[in-house]
Amino acid sequence: MNRLLFVFLLTAFINLINTLTRSSRLSGVRTKHLATAISLFSVVYLAASFANTLQAPLLASTVESAIEEAYNQSLLIYPGNAIESPLYQATLVELSRKLRFVILGATLGTVVGMFAIPSFVTSFSNAIKSFGQTGSVFKVIYLFFISMFKPGSGILRFRMSSRDTLKELLTRKMSIPKGFLYWNLASYSLWTANVLSGLYAGALYPEFRSTAVLMASIVGNAAIIVNVMMVDPILAKVTDDVARGIRDEIELKQIVLFLAISNLLGTLLSQAVFEPVAWVLQLLTGWIV
Repeated sequence: MNRLLFVFLLTAFINLINTLTRSSRLSGVRTKHLATAISLFSVVYLAASFANTLQAPLLASTVESAIEEAYNQSLLIYPGNAIESPLYQATLVELSRKLRFVILGATLGTVVGMFAIPSFVTSFSNAIKSFGQTGSVFKVIYLFFISMFKPGSGILRFRMSSRDTLKELLTRKMSIPKGFLYWNLASYSLWTANVLSGLYAGALYPEFRSTAVLMASIVGNAAIIVNVMMVDPILAKVTDDVARGIRDEIELKQIVLFLAISNLLGTLLSQAVFEPVAWVLQLLTGWIV
């Protein structure tokens, strides 16, 4: 398989899991085992974390091979300013296209995740109940794979939200301020773009590209901090209120759906901020070195 396509699929998978993260709380509320739901979902998230560790080195090797060859050839023709050579600029354009293709994978994964939420909530609720009966994560995983080959039996269930349910979720007035959705939009766009922007910044500043790539962690950590401080507490409060019967479950459903939509818009916004973030990282790298 083409390496770029493999990274595209990895990115789609990572964003699929990220989109489903919040919906695991719905399963916890329904089964009244919220702590178990959060713990079991960490098993699912391990797969996404492993995929995330593969994404960066695979992309880095692709970027390295592309810019190394173009930069060395450009030095022979433009020894004073190789980056401005037509050859190197053409390489940057091609690199930008490839990295934007990877971002498109994030969008695809988020879309798939949105459609998978109803099935995931039902299946994950079944997984929580199975864990309560067996007490073993390995047995739950075994039952899950068995149900993959026997549709309609075991843990795995496929279902879609009805048109009336979707209409109600999209049109009913949200009971809490919507500001956290904008914070989620901003943080998710930066989180989606941070590694790719770092790689592109390294191509813009090839003499210190390792420093530029490492600078991307600033953007990624800033996005995580914003999400942890401005988004997760709101979701946690509503989840607790639903679990205690203070709010209706539909309010949690609505927030999960709108956060998924916000994630989707964030991946689209990351296409716009991808290069500006790379330019900022290039400036910061120049300032440091």
